[in-house]
Amino acid sequence: MRRRMVLAGLAALPFAAPRPALAASTRSFCMGTTRWPHDLTLRALGQVELFLRDRADMAAPMVLGGVPWDAAADGTDFSAALMRDLSWAAAPGHPKLLSLGALDTMRQGMALNFAVADNQPLPARWQGRAFDDPEVIAAYTAFCLRAAEIARPDWLAIGVEVNLLLHFAPDLWPGYTRLHRAVYEAVKDRFPETGVCFTIATQHYMGRTDGADAALQRAEMAALMTHSDLAAFSIYPHLQDDAPDPIPDGFYDPLNDLAARTGRPAAISESGTSSAPIRWGLFGRIPGSPEWQAQATEALFRFADEGRHRFVVNFTSHDYGPFLAHIPEADRPLASLWEHCGILDAQGGDKAVTRVWNDWLTRPTA
Repeated sequence: MRRRMVLAGLAALPFAAPRPALAASTRSFCMGTTRWPHDLTLRALGQVELFLRDRADMAAPMVLGGVPWDAAADGTDFSAALMRDLSWAAAPGHPKLLSLGALDTMRQGMALNFAVADNQPLPARWQGRAFDDPEVIAAYTAFCLRAAEIARPDWLAIGVEVNLLLHFAPDLWPGYTRLHRAVYEAVKDRFPETGVCFTIATQHYMGRTDGADAALQRAEMAALMTHSDLAAFSIYPHLQDDAPDPIPDGFYDPLNDLAARTGRPAAISESGTSSAPIRWGLFGRIPGSPEWQAQATEALFRFADEGRHRFVVNFTSHDYGPFLAHIPEADRPLASLWEHCGILDAQGGDKAVTRVWNDWLTRPTA
């Protein structure tokens, strides 16, 4: 059943394992999380903000609710909800990664509509369109340009886990690459100092799930890297069927090979390991423990530091069990997959992984 979860576009990803102690107490990368809340209370929202200010040195907001297709195409106002997301400012001195995407949440087709609310049905004028339809390219380009103008990110991901589309809907992949290249060129022309990229789901990239073709994945991602300033990966080891515990030495070294082959720096755009088991379906069980989360996070940081990564993002700052009550019941099983991936627990208390996080955060960036 966990394999089915990964097929839903929830890439399962591992990391490199503990290495000998580092000679220097520095790190190459910034550390941060998204703004995903652990509850819908002012206190919880404030705790996330404080974490990003005091216990991180970057931030990684994501627009997960689709694309404002009509507003972007017509040049009309974005919704208040979308403007709040895009207008959010990181703490002074904290660089920001903003992630947008033209793919739906399952990474199998076009993103839904971000209108008054997020993830609304596509308007009729956009249904059945190809990714490389000139009007689709124009609308998504306009959205990314306006988002970059409003948010002023240091790094802008214009596609999230795009290699899952190659896996799930390969017929759509050529059109998507044409969309990506056009948007990249437009954003770089307007904002040459912004690092523009796409992100890659590691398990499929490495061919470690349900028929994923590693050779095809690596070839296509390398080809698309001509239009990316980073080799950025999402890594969630607890979401793969055969995730080792502990993460073995060198397990994710092939990821740095993509950066080396294409002359791009590397980064971790999303990551997390569950600190508790998760029930999946009637009989499925996704592994997790405090010890594994701490070990996997330490392994990830060592791997990233050895590869001179630009940043490492943990998906959540806090475990978010309370937030699940605010999610429609049908969507809770999916949302629960990252419930225990926080650096802190749902009450803001320390976990085993907190010590690992704090230790690396105290190291100056080199």
